[in-house]
Amino acid sequence: MLLNYNILLFLIIIKILYFLGTSNLYLKNGINLFVAVIPIYNLIILMKILNRPIWWSILLYIPIIFFFIYPILCLDIINLFEKCSKKDKMLLLITLGGYIIYLNINIRKKKKRSSSIFFSIIFTSIIFTSIINIYIIQPFVIHTPSMKDSLLVGDFLFVSKLHYGIRIPITQLSIPLIHNNFLGIQSYISYLRLPYIRLPCFQQINHNDIIVFNFPNDLKKRPLDKKDYYLKRCIGLPGDILSIKNGLIYINGILDNKVQKKIKKYILPKNLKEYNIYPENKLWNRDNYGPIYIPKKGDYLNLNLENISFYKDLITKYENSSLKIKKNKIFINNKVQSKYLVNKNYYFMLGDNKNNSLDSRYWGLIPYDHIVGKPLFIWLSISKNEFVRWNRCFTIINSKTEKKYYIYHIMIIIIIYEINYLCKRRRISR
Repeated sequence: MLLNYNILLFLIIIKILYFLGTSNLYLKNGINLFVAVIPIYNLIILMKILNRPIWWSILLYIPIIFFFIYPILCLDIINLFEKCSKKDKMLLLITLGGYIIYLNINIRKKKKRSSSIFFSIIFTSIIFTSIINIYIIQPFVIHTPSMKDSLLVGDFLFVSKLHYGIRIPITQLSIPLIHNNFLGIQSYISYLRLPYIRLPCFQQINHNDIIVFNFPNDLKKRPLDKKDYYLKRCIGLPGDILSIKNGLIYINGILDNKVQKKIKKYILPKNLKEYNIYPENKLWNRDNYGPIYIPKKGDYLNLNLENISFYKDLITKYENSSLKIKKNKIFINNKVQSKYLVNKNYYFMLGDNKNNSLDSRYWGLIPYDHIVGKPLFIWLSISKNEFVRWNRCFTIINSKTEKKYYIYHIMIIIIIYEINYLCKRRRISR
């Protein structure tokens, strides 16, 4: 709730600053002061005063994008004042726009001047690039061999954030287009955050979909949307019973043939405990795991001393409840409980290269709020020797691990475009 109060307080402060800093600007332009307090409409009028496109007023209501637009508009406003020095602009930025209030008291309006076309084009490009990157499609690159042979080190992907529902950014103050680290320095300020909000999805997560998600077991305790990105295959859905026996995956007791690879010659024995396997108190390993039940939202989990170790992260890390065990009794939120109501859907992720993959076998289940998006296609692939793997460019790998190549389609489109362009030039020259 504290985070919500921070956002509410921030919005109230911004509204007050906006009114105190622009009231005379509206009056000097012959506009009723009442307009300055009407949401959205007041911004449309402001854009007309500042000679900016009206659609900029919409950008001010988009999380994160607001912080691109706000300082530009503050500079636009201060440029309307008759006496505006570099010192004034510096004070404006230092006070995060608050200096406008002082100038607004003795405003003397300048003649309107048109904004630089070059600057507008560059700024518009940055804004739209940020919107696409944050809300629609984001580029990723594969750094590890955990998904070999489906995805290789050096594959560059475009990942859709629309398929499983756009997740509104939680952390509002960060360096544009930088995830969580820039030159060894944290690239964000975590104080100002929105609550978790997700728009409706276009597609449900299915068995064997390749998924990009935020790494759950983050020891640095970063905000949800600033945790490192991981990419694995989803082999277990909410409500499934999953087990791995001698390297083979079983879903609800049925052998899953879609993701089975060639089994290695040496399989770890069934009762051999592997280091770092999750949970730590089970005699499981990467080749013999479970069975486990993957909870779905609305489930009542029957808790006991045997399974509580597997669900402890679900209860404490992802659903923010307290968990203690005293005298062989389970206490959740300081009450003895034998059942627990699950508030989220959970998934089990596995790397295709099962013998060399850090996945759900080592850190447990993934909650739905950690899901980022779905890879669309490989647009570029570079080998260790820095040679382009042309046979992987514009390649789609679907849930059945079948490769579909579209590079020839792209080449044909480019050729047709070039032929059409040359034909038009000939017509013009005649």
